[in-house]
Amino acid sequence: MSQIILTSDALATTTAGAFEYDGVAHYSTPTSAQRGVINSEQLILLQAAYTLTSQTAAQKLFNTSTNGQVTLTTGTYGFDCFYSLSSMSATSGSFGFALGGTATLTQFFYATAQKGAAAVATATATQSTYNTAANTTLATASVNTVGYAQISGIINVSVAGTVIPQVSLGIAAAAVVGIGSYFRIRPIGSTTVTSVGNWS
Repeated sequence: MSQIILTSDALATTTAGAFEYDGVAHYSTPTSAQRGVINSEQLILLQAAYTLTSQTAAQKLFNTSTNGQVTLTTGTYGFDCFYSLSSMSATSGSFGFALGGTATLTQFFYATAQKGAAAVATATATQSTYNTAANTTLATASVNTVGYAQISGIINVSVAGTVIPQVSLGIAAAAVVGIGSYFRIRPIGSTTVTSVGNWS
């Protein structure tokens, strides 16, 4: 198999056609002074429904890998996540989102969520939140048993380790994470990155 391997080095050129690697992300420069991050995404996706453990503590959101976790080196990452839930408790409760694992990180994410009627496809007003907390409630407590959340944000990993997308339930139940739920994450630069590209 053929490979192209770039040596990790400080970003040094904005010459058109250049490819670079700084040990965190890959970059390309399509035109002079227009360096950009090459999207190198890691993804976890449910192709079959996943039944959660009946508990209120945060737990892994995905089971398509044994631990539902990704190992990250230090750096800044962009992520987005979508998940649907069914079979939640009919006792009034909420649900939330967390990033667990061994990595030391700071997080900033925006979420929209709904805990709605019997079918997630039924139009219902969504709620939105901006979060930096480790485990955050996304939807107001209700007796509805289905819901969804769409989340996007940035994490800054200062100490390498694992990151586990997690869900929490306000009332313990063997809730089901739906097919098509996913989490994807991509490096965008070092822990101190403030811009990439021809910003002025």
